[in-house]
Amino acid sequence: MTESKILPVLPLRDIVVFPHMVVPLFVGREKSVRALDEIMKGEKQILLATQKNSVDDDPATDAIYPTGVLATVLQLLKLPDGTVKVLVEGKSRARLTRFTDREDYYEAEAVEIEDEAGDPSQSEALLRAVIEQFENYVKLNKKVPPRPSAPSPRSPIRPSWRTRSPPTCRSRSPTSRPCSKPSSSRRGWRRSMA
Repeated sequence: MTESKILPVLPLRDIVVFPHMVVPLFVGREKSVRALDEIMKGEKQILLATQKNSVDDDPATDAIYPTGVLATVLQLLKLPDGTVKVLVEGKSRARLTRFTDREDYYEAEAVEIEDEAGDPSQSEALLRAVIEQFENYVKLNKKVPPRPSAPSPRSPIRPSWRTRSPPTCRSRSPTSRPCSKPSSSRRGWRRSMA
């Protein structure tokens, strides 16, 4: 999308989608459902832009951020309650230049924002700062296990959690709890309404 293109817009309430993200969204507003119905007839491309006030059910066009992401709809499932579950993948950032006069759903003209290669030394410094802040967050938050999924650049020989031996149970006394397996269920899926 090097030139401007007119596409339906899906205003998001409580999430920002970035390029290369694959995100499930629950869509319930009539305008948003109509926009999805329209794009499923063609290229399956849509503009995702976050609205400024998440409680606004019918945001004005100036209440939607002008920078969003061009996305492709991977899956769409209509639920019995009238909402739609849609799986989208962000492709590239886009700037919404103007909204059209369409009333049945949001539609805007957008131009792709080209990615600029940053200064490598600045990128490395930012990466180190983010890793350091995340490590501090892990120390303070009891819900995040202190197991790295990737080695830190400062300590490349950090053992992976997969190579650690499993915890052993203490001797079984009448007051001790039985050993249990760690839960493998995935929790924390956010329900993002659009």
